[in-house]
Amino acid sequence: MSTTHERDIDGLATLSVIAKSEQCHVELSFCLPTSLAFAKRLTWEQTPWISNTLNHKSVNPIGEADAHRIVQYLNSHCHDVTQRDVQCALLFGTTYAPTPEGDNMSRDMGTYPHLFLIFPHATMVPYLDNQFLKIWHDDIVKPAFDRAWRDSGLTLVQGASLDTPTRVLPPTGVHTQRDAHPASGFLERLRNGKPGAVRDYWPAWTDSKWHLGVEGKYTSTRTVIYHEAWSAIKGMLKDHPQLSSYQEPILLAVSRAKIHVNPRLSTENKFKYVAQEWDQLVDSRFVKPASFQVVFETAVGTMPENVVEDKPVVTTFIADEKGKEIKRLADCEEDQGENAHRSKRVKMSVSGGYMSDA
Repeated sequence: MSTTHERDIDGLATLSVIAKSEQCHVELSFCLPTSLAFAKRLTWEQTPWISNTLNHKSVNPIGEADAHRIVQYLNSHCHDVTQRDVQCALLFGTTYAPTPEGDNMSRDMGTYPHLFLIFPHATMVPYLDNQFLKIWHDDIVKPAFDRAWRDSGLTLVQGASLDTPTRVLPPTGVHTQRDAHPASGFLERLRNGKPGAVRDYWPAWTDSKWHLGVEGKYTSTRTVIYHEAWSAIKGMLKDHPQLSSYQEPILLAVSRAKIHVNPRLSTENKFKYVAQEWDQLVDSRFVKPASFQVVFETAVGTMPENVVEDKPVVTTFIADEKGKEIKRLADCEEDQGENAHRSKRVKMSVSGGYMSDA
């Protein structure tokens, strides 16, 4: 029997000469919006305590691993928040894609970017605090929501002073068919543990000249109304005598959509590829500079020589809202990862096209 010395064993590192990036995908991207005007279309999630999962991972509440990555960024950019603060963030709403049917999301939250509110001084879990939820719903969000619909031009305003001969407001005040319901019914669902999320929709505009269902010429209208709503929400929350621990909220947008990217693309093009998915749904003017973060997961390993082959990068063209053709990088056919062995996962965070260890 021959003897073998430990130093004679070829290590896994020797395989590096034939190692290849076989798979690359994104399951976490996030940014810090500066206003509700960040969203082109937005829901109001009225049962934020309902848990949601996507790809077997928690979307609401934000999972531990995601919260850890997010809080690392926040702490490095002068936000004094803890991982618990991020995990306890209040689900405010979700963006959604335009459809011919209008407000017609599925019962699930979907894969769109979701909007959360972090309350860095909260002593209780916001989405389980009955007192906070009632005040938040009835006294803070509902007035802003109802006003947004009154100003939208999308629904009939009833009880307006101009509707009466004397131009005096009637006793019932001004209202629309889109006025939000009070919190009592929703909180009853929380007490009874009823499943199923309940949501309403902020006003959304569609430019009839565009068959894509986009807002087109109504961008300025949406911007003003959504931004005024956010200003009203902050104003009503500020120094509220019963909500002293819920001051200085931080808006956070998180996407858990799984996006496959060609591992052979440059860092810049990988970043652009993911950013284009967000651009369909959000207004980049209302994103805090340098806050858009993308976490890539790349599988690196070795493959049998008869499996490894070069595949072309596929490109397609799509039209933006102005009708311009823009180049969009598409996925290559997925590599045959099932034949890979000795693989390891490498995570990297990309911001503005630069890479750093996650």
